[in-house]
Amino acid sequence: MKNKHINQLDVFRGLAALSVCAVHFTYDSFFHKYFARGLFVQLFFTLSGFVIAYNYHNNLNSFKNFLQFTIKRFKRLYPLHLFFLLLFLLIEIIKYFSKIQFEVNFSNQPFEINNFKNFFLNLFFLQHYAGENNFNSPSWSISVEMILYLYFGVMLLVFTKKSLLTYLYFFYVVFFILFLNKNYGNSFSNPAFYSGLYSFSIGYIFFLLFEKKTVNNFFTGKLYIDIIFYIFITIFLFEIFYFNLIKEIYVYSLIFGLLIFFSCFLNKNFFLFKVFFNNFFIFLGKISYSIYMSHLLIFFLFDNTLKYVIKFETRINLSGNNVLDLNSYEANLFSILIYILTIIFSNFTYKNIEMRFYKK
Repeated sequence: MKNKHINQLDVFRGLAALSVCAVHFTYDSFFHKYFARGLFVQLFFTLSGFVIAYNYHNNLNSFKNFLQFTIKRFKRLYPLHLFFLLLFLLIEIIKYFSKIQFEVNFSNQPFEINNFKNFFLNLFFLQHYAGENNFNSPSWSISVEMILYLYFGVMLLVFTKKSLLTYLYFFYVVFFILFLNKNYGNSFSNPAFYSGLYSFSIGYIFFLLFEKKTVNNFFTGKLYIDIIFYIFITIFLFEIFYFNLIKEIYVYSLIFGLLIFFSCFLNKNFFLFKVFFNNFFIFLGKISYSIYMSHLLIFFLFDNTLKYVIKFETRINLSGNNVLDLNSYEANLFSILIYILTIIFSNFTYKNIEMRFYKK
């Protein structure tokens, strides 16, 4: 069972990345209206808690192993983050000279938000402490993610008795629900860590359930598990994208944990498995980190090409920003094109940056 890749977890990661993309693809499209849920970042944290524990829970038993784990995690996250940080810095420089030379007006003035303070916070992987969205703004969660990895590793070293660590994570989940739940989904400073640790802890707890042989034997190969899972995930997708009946949004991470847990017992030969967890969705999951990190850049370049190169018609929105004046057909068509470009570019960065440095 150990170290065997679970493809269906990639699918969750890929679909979550596409939903976060829809948040930032701000055209008035079908995708932005119905599939934009930034809270899917908490699904990433929940998945991390499960997957990191799945791979390292029984392996981090010495300081040497902890150092190897930390370096490996850093190499997995930082090169791609640095690549996009430098690209966004280059954009700020281009904006600066465009404003001076051609008097181009931008919604965000050069180096106003993407300033040197925020650049250095990004450079040292502390961007969620910036207090405002800057540079590659979705990357706030990546600095939280790295801190969660370090926390996980340190806790395994400190609590040599694993049962104590289990209680610690469990009591934190209860503590968060009772006292810190208003921080759920926060993307700045310490509250971002509190929220991320809550979701990570849920993923860790569900891994411990999955690891138990009695639980594993009970759920494996049961047809009713498949039927219940697909009914449940269908209802949940309608809830999160359409009904929005759950007002205590921290409950979403508990549901994410349940979905992750039960998906591990699904029959791969069941016909619905091939629908929900097909090869294309698995591929999207594999490149999901690149999708997550690249989509804002692709949207920015596409949007500004239409504005300043093609001279597409624009209007001033309620926030006072200059935006494209698109009809419904154009908004949906352009959003699809941006998704396609994002996937193509993400496949490139996955192969040439993510894996290139990660495998060294």
